[in-house]
Amino acid sequence: MQFSELDLDHLTDAQRTALIFRYSDDGQKADLIFLAGSRMALSLRLPTAVSLYQDGRAKKLLISGGHVWTDQPQGEAVALAAAAQRQGVPAADILTETQSLYTLQNVQFSLPLVSEAIGLDHVQRIILVTNAYHMNRLYHMMRSYFPEHIQYSFRGTTDPATKPNNWFQTDLGRGHVEHELSSLQQAIRNGEVRDFPVDLKVKK
Repeated sequence: MQFSELDLDHLTDAQRTALIFRYSDDGQKADLIFLAGSRMALSLRLPTAVSLYQDGRAKKLLISGGHVWTDQPQGEAVALAAAAQRQGVPAADILTETQSLYTLQNVQFSLPLVSEAIGLDHVQRIILVTNAYHMNRLYHMMRSYFPEHIQYSFRGTTDPATKPNNWFQTDLGRGHVEHELSSLQQAIRNGEVRDFPVDLKVKK
């Protein structure tokens, strides 16, 4: 069965967990760390990305996001890049994509930036940094637009309400997971993302 064919309303919570929270860090080095911006990226995602850089997992950090928040009037990617520099990442090792407003644009707008700054032929592996519940959607969008030879490692961050063992206990956590599944399925049905097979026994 393809992901686009799933009846999301009839998935069990265990099946939703298996679909969303299945990305673990393999510890491999990469050519690039890809940080997808968000309202809470400064506190949740950026420390993880900086730690990966400082541990020598990759020599370049790409920060993508064009939202302008009240406390970040210069835009999220610019604010995150400035914070990364304060934490020791050299400006020369940071790429910023400042126009995207949602995940698909994060990917689409970052592609030419990586092509120009590094060269897609020189990128063999990318480490994706985002919230754990968002990783599935980001990964399938990346594999739909970036060259097929590129491999991926994953470093998901967690918020208290949306962990694999508790997301179903709160409306917030359930909303996050259900939004991720439905948004990815809609993007596939719209022809924006490649479909992919899933191995789940779905209730009819």
